[in-house]
Amino acid sequence: MKKISIILLLAAMLLICGCSGSVYDPTLSPKAIDTEAKHAGLEVSIPEPYPPDVTLTFAGCGDNIMYNGNFRDAKSVALEGGRKYNFAPIYENIKPIIENADIAFINQETPLAGEEYGYDDYPYFNSPQDLAYDIVEAGFDIVNLATNHMLDAGSQGLVDTIEFWNTLPVTTIGGYLNEEDFNNIRIIEMEEIKIAFLSFTYSTNGVSLRKGFDIVIPYEDADVIREQVIKANELADLVFVSMHWGSEYSFKPNTNQKNLASMMAGLGVDVIIGHHPHVLQPIEWVESPNGDGHKTLCVYSLGNIAAEQDNDYNYVGGIITFDIVRKKGEITIESPILIPTVYYFNRSFYKNSVHLMENFTEDMVKSHGLSYYGKSTTLKRLRSYVTNTISEEFLPDYMK
Repeated sequence: MKKISIILLLAAMLLICGCSGSVYDPTLSPKAIDTEAKHAGLEVSIPEPYPPDVTLTFAGCGDNIMYNGNFRDAKSVALEGGRKYNFAPIYENIKPIIENADIAFINQETPLAGEEYGYDDYPYFNSPQDLAYDIVEAGFDIVNLATNHMLDAGSQGLVDTIEFWNTLPVTTIGGYLNEEDFNNIRIIEMEEIKIAFLSFTYSTNGVSLRKGFDIVIPYEDADVIREQVIKANELADLVFVSMHWGSEYSFKPNTNQKNLASMMAGLGVDVIIGHHPHVLQPIEWVESPNGDGHKTLCVYSLGNIAAEQDNDYNYVGGIITFDIVRKKGEITIESPILIPTVYYFNRSFYKNSVHLMENFTEDMVKSHGLSYYGKSTTLKRLRSYVTNTISEEFLPDYMK
C-alpha cells in the first residue's frame, strides 16, 4: 500500500482560524485559505489537490508454450495474403478479457529467434515470430522473456528474440541486451500511476551465455532482486515482479518461493506474478516480515495458458485479474480474482484454443487431444485442480 504524500500545514490553519475568530471550514478553496492566511500575516504553502480517484484493471496469463502441433495448426489456418502462421485462434476466447484490461501480461515461454534457427519444441524451443503479432493483437501489453528456455536458441538467438520484440508496440521484461538496458527499469504510466515491472528466472537449464555477449540474464539472485526492487520503488508508485520459479508440476510453492515472496513483501513489492510449474499454485496475500502492515499479492503460479503437454493438469491455468485503485491519493490492489482456463486441442493436435473453464463442456473433454496419449479426464477433475489449489476468496462465484 502506497500513498501520494500531501503535507498540510495544520498549525497554520489553526492560527488562521484563531485570528479570524471563526471555525475552520474544510470546504474552503485553496484560494480562500490563501486569502485568510494573508489577512493573518502568514505565509501558507497550499498543497496540490489529490489526483482524481481512478481504477485501472490488470489481467495476467502464465506459460505460453508453442509445440510442433501449434506450428502445423497455425500454418493450416493462415489467412490468404497474410502471415505464414496464424496463432490468433488460440486466444480468441480470452481476447475480450485481455483487450478490456488496461494492462495485460503474458509469460512467453519460448524464444522467437527467427526462421533461420529452425522451429522446434522440447527440449530446445524456437517458435515462429508470427506468434508475437498475434499476442500483441490479442491485447497483451507486457511480455515476459525471462524463462528457463530463453537461451534455447543460443545467445545470438536471444539477442534476435529481444530485438524482434523491440520492433513491436509492447513492453518486454526479462530480456536485456546489456547492463544499461537491464538497469532501465520498465515503467508503465497510466492515469498518473507509475508501475514498475521487474523479472527474474530461476535458471536457463544449464545453458550459459557465450563469451562476447553483453546480454543480461536476470537470474533469481536475492541481492539482485533487492537492488532492483529498491530502485524500482524510487521510480514508481507500484512494483510488480514476474518470477519464473518453483517446482514443475507441483501444486504447492516450495520453500525458496516462500522465502523470496516474504523478502519481496518486506521490500514493498505490490504484486508477484509467478509461472513455470505448468500447473496452478495458490494465491495469497504475503505480509511483510517488517511488521509495517504491507501486504503483497502473490500468485505463485498461473499454470499454462497454452501448452500441448501430456497430462490433464497441464491444460488448466488461469488469468489473474485485479483492480489498481487510487482513492484520495492512496493506491491499492483490490478484488483479485482468478479466471480459470482450459487449453484444448484435438487428437490430431489441431483446433488449438484457450477456453474459459466456465464454458468448457463434457463434449470438449471427450474430444480432447489428451486421448492421443492414452489418457482421459473429466470436467469435474479439471475443475478440482482449481478448487483444490486456489482459495475461494480468489475464485469467481461459479467455481465456489
